[in-house]
Amino acid sequence: MIEPKRSLGQNFFVNENLAKKIVDTVLVENPELIVEIGPGHGYFSSLLQQGGKKLLLVEKDNTLAEGLLNHYPEQEVVNIDFLEWDFSQLEKFKGKKILFFGSLPYNISKRIISKVIESNFFNMSAYFIIQKEVAEKYTANTPDTTFLSLKTEIYATCKKLFDISPESFKPKPKVVSSFIMFTPQEKTFFQSKEEAENFENFLLQAYKQPRKKLQNNLKSYFPYEIGEKAKELLNLRPQHLTIEDYLFLFSKRAK
Repeated sequence: MIEPKRSLGQNFFVNENLAKKIVDTVLVENPELIVEIGPGHGYFSSLLQQGGKKLLLVEKDNTLAEGLLNHYPEQEVVNIDFLEWDFSQLEKFKGKKILFFGSLPYNISKRIISKVIESNFFNMSAYFIIQKEVAEKYTANTPDTTFLSLKTEIYATCKKLFDISPESFKPKPKVVSSFIMFTPQEKTFFQSKEEAENFENFLLQAYKQPRKKLQNNLKSYFPYEIGEKAKELLNLRPQHLTIEDYLFLFSKRAK
């Protein structure tokens, strides 16, 4: 077995029983295509392809990608950094049920998840293994919402399914991991990418100083007299508001 590369944040999964539990959870969705991000040696891939499932394996490491090509000749392997991938190989699967899955490098997991849930190919639940601390930021609710939980809620609802001990990986990471699910939002909050980005910047400003009240963090957005409801919300700290509260304030901002 090829040794994990620290430079790529590689921690290979080695818990066979838990891997089967994870794959059983994923396959219940009955996807028509599974996009596995960073499959490494194909530990999960061999289980995911059971029942004739079609896989698209996206692997940055050249040596591992070559091994996947040899080991899974019937599956498609894309040798590229997922963050640089343009999804072009997915065009032929438009309209199909596409499930994204991966045990993600901790240092880039948030960027990978953002790319997935903001894409047009995110049309069913996606499942990832990430750092527990980050998973809890995704699933935070009032009065402890985070920038990450609210930004994500524009595109998806998320649920932490269970934690995974360091012993399930080689080498053992210094932190606990979590298995987390992201499901596409049923409603569309914004009609354009530009509008969604403006809202994200609004949230970013709101959380710039999380211990301060929003009337301080967002004062540049409200240079004029506002209604009572907006005043009440701006008198709270960022983590006390729901996505609906922020959408309301966003609609009342100076444009």
